[in-house]
Amino acid sequence: MHGRLKVRTTEEQQLLKQKEQQRKLKAYRYALDQVALTRKDVPYNKNSLMLCAQVLTVNPDVYTLWNYRKEVVLQQIEESKEEEIEEILIPFLENEIKLTEHCLLDNPKSYSSWHHRFWILQRHPKPNWQQEFNLITKYLTMDDRNFHCWDYRRLIINKIGISLGDELKFSTERLNINFSNYSSWHYRSTLKQLDIECIDKEIELVQNAVFTDPGDSSAWFYFRWILSNPNVTNEKREELLESLNQLLEMDPECKWILMAKCWLTGSLCLSDDNFADTRVTYYEKLKELDPLRKGQYDDYLECATK
Repeated sequence: MHGRLKVRTTEEQQLLKQKEQQRKLKAYRYALDQVALTRKDVPYNKNSLMLCAQVLTVNPDVYTLWNYRKEVVLQQIEESKEEEIEEILIPFLENEIKLTEHCLLDNPKSYSSWHHRFWILQRHPKPNWQQEFNLITKYLTMDDRNFHCWDYRRLIINKIGISLGDELKFSTERLNINFSNYSSWHYRSTLKQLDIECIDKEIELVQNAVFTDPGDSSAWFYFRWILSNPNVTNEKREELLESLNQLLEMDPECKWILMAKCWLTGSLCLSDDNFADTRVTYYEKLKELDPLRKGQYDDYLECATK
């Protein structure tokens, strides 16, 4: 048996795991107690700030600790003299930014880390917004479904004054790579209000998406948002309805196609009663395709037949 690696039993592994959890819990409680004891200290307690950083790199969602760090930052800003900004304050704030970066590497969807990062940059004497923008672009090329990155990007573009056309181009590129991206669709809807000039292009983009994968819900929600715009004419709605009829022939079991047809006919039946009966037919079919939501469709039917 010499020379063979000993494999721990499941019981031993569980025991080691429990010990590690207890060790982390002890460190976490100690850090919280230390912060509570020294929170009002002026100047701030450097040991507490260090313990705080250690806990946050393991668990960046402890908002109490981020609040403590904000209090320390405000204290540092208030006490910094003009001649100390370059040598003391800016390096201090840069360390805060680096801390959030470490936290985001382990948990890129940490609300608290993203919020603290932007909060620090807003108080930075020389914030590098272009660098932030480049970082976000890199993050989104790695994971284009991270809605935190999209929200953060919306804040950053207001700081660097990037053009609307460039942002729409970036959004289109991300969607062409992956249509199944609700965050990108939503971000696109926040960039500008739809007008007569751009509606056709947006409809073409979303049609490409739903024809590529009719079962994916992301593009359908954007499709519904477009239909809520008063600039979409009845003539255009009928044209879309016809294209959805063709799509339904290719995928007759897709509930999203039927739902979209209900959205379209919901507007069309206001000017043509013939669409009311077809809308009822769509809801009856949806009850068969999606029985878990039968009650919801019954409510829709009740409204549709009034």
